[in-house]
Amino acid sequence: MDMYPDGLHDVKDFDQWRQQLGMYGISGNRQTRPMQTMSDGYRTRVVMMLLALRSPQMLLLDEPTNHLDMECIDGLARGINNYKGGLILVSHDFRLISQVAKEIWVCDHKTVKTWTKGGIETYKAHLKKTVCGDKKKTGGYAGQ
Repeated sequence: MDMYPDGLHDVKDFDQWRQQLGMYGISGNRQTRPMQTMSDGYRTRVVMMLLALRSPQMLLLDEPTNHLDMECIDGLARGINNYKGGLILVSHDFRLISQVAKEIWVCDHKTVKTWTKGGIETYKAHLKKTVCGDKKKTGGYAGQ
């Protein structure tokens, strides 16, 4: 509230700010605690709420789950799924990817290719085969 004394979009009073925090899984006394007393996960939730309220047209999130526990990852996923703009997510976190990915791009060997053989679980199985020494070409990329 100190950062935006005149409000941010339609969020102007104390109860409206608390309602917004609650949508990101920040409830009870956590809503009124100083930021420096919060875990990295809860601070990330506050930042995600503020980003969403500022209504950017595009977000680029690079490994946003670092320092987050599973509850925070699920909260981040809910926030991403409620976000109306464009999003590029760079992550190794299959928990988050499985909850939010609409399309998977594989960046490997100085190329970017769309994964076309299903969702993140099929890509994960492909990686497992590759790492475990399956020499067969498993395919799955657009243009192959």
